Amino acid sequence: MRSIALTLILCLCSMSCATKQFVDREIEASESRTQRQIEDIKRQVEETQTEIKDMASEMGLKIEGLEETNDDISKMVSENQQMIAQFGQLRFQKTLSEAEANFRSDKFELTEPAREQLDKFAQLLLSQNKLVHIEIQGHTDSRGSEDYNMRLGQQRADSVREYLYKQHDIPLHLMNTVSYGADKPISENNNAEGRAKNRRVVLVVRMQF
Repeated sequence: MRSIALTLILCLCSMSCATKQFVDREIEASESRTQRQIEDIKRQVEETQTEIKDMASEMGLKIEGLEETNDDISKMVSENQQMIAQFGQLRFQKTLSEAEANFRSDKFELTEPAREQLDKFAQLLLSQNKLVHIEIQGHTDSRGSEDYNMRLGQQRADSVREYLYKQHDIPLHLMNTVSYGADKPISENNNAEGRAKNRRVVLVVRMQF
């Protein structure tokens, strides 16, 4: 009876030891798996950080290149603006008022004094030997309707353009005419003196490209 009991006790002890060893092995295996998972996560984090740094570096280089391109474009725009300022700058301006050109009320024909003034203008222009563009502006006083004044201003400008072309061989394509009618007075229109100043032709000379 004692031997049976002893045998049972030994079996139980053996089973207990085997169970403990199994549990220890399982715990060890679980800890090992957990450690590997932790290491995998750390490695993934490091790889992700490296990728982010590489992307940031690449983007930085691209942005730097874009900024250099923008600088080049800005430089080109600045140079073009300087060129426009140089070649499109106002050379001089000549005004033919009634005192000089005798544009009488409701008239657009050039008188002898007007032609003399245009001769001097053309001589000055041709002596400079520059490629220029001439804008010929026709103006009137405020009497008459808007449509009438616009036509009259245009006729005055056209008469000046025609004279410069026929008498001084200034090419037509280097001259354009525009009428402002009574829209841009330089004096009051409520008296004869002021209206006489407003009846005028203005020649604006600019450098040509």
